[in-house]
Amino acid sequence: MPIGDRIACCVPFCRRTIAKDRNGGHTDWICGVHWPRVSRKLKAEYRLAKRRARRILRRKPIYAEYWKLPPGSPGRCSAVDMWRRLDGIWARCKRDAIERAAGI
Repeated sequence: MPIGDRIACCVPFCRRTIAKDRNGGHTDWICGVHWPRVSRKLKAEYRLAKRRARRILRRKPIYAEYWKLPPGSPGRCSAVDMWRRLDGIWARCKRDAIERAAGI
C-alpha cells in the first residue's frame, strides 16, 4: 500500500498510521495509544456531540445537505452550528492528545 493511502496520527513524531478507507473520509486521526490519554471529559463531550449530530441527521435528512438551504434559514443555521461544535470539540481532543504526549 503506497504511503499516500495512509493517514498518520495527529500527534507529532507518532509513526502510527491508518488506511484512508478505514477512517471514513476524515483527514485527522488519533491512534489507539494517544486516544486513551485524552481526558474523559473531552471524550464524553465528543461522544455526546456525535450522538446529537447523528440524531439530527437521522430525523431530518435535509440537514445533511444544508448548503442547499437558503442562507439564514433555521435548518441551515442549526446544521452549521452542529458541524462547528463537533469540529471544535475534535480540535480540543487533538490539542489535548498532543499536549499530553509532549508532557505539557
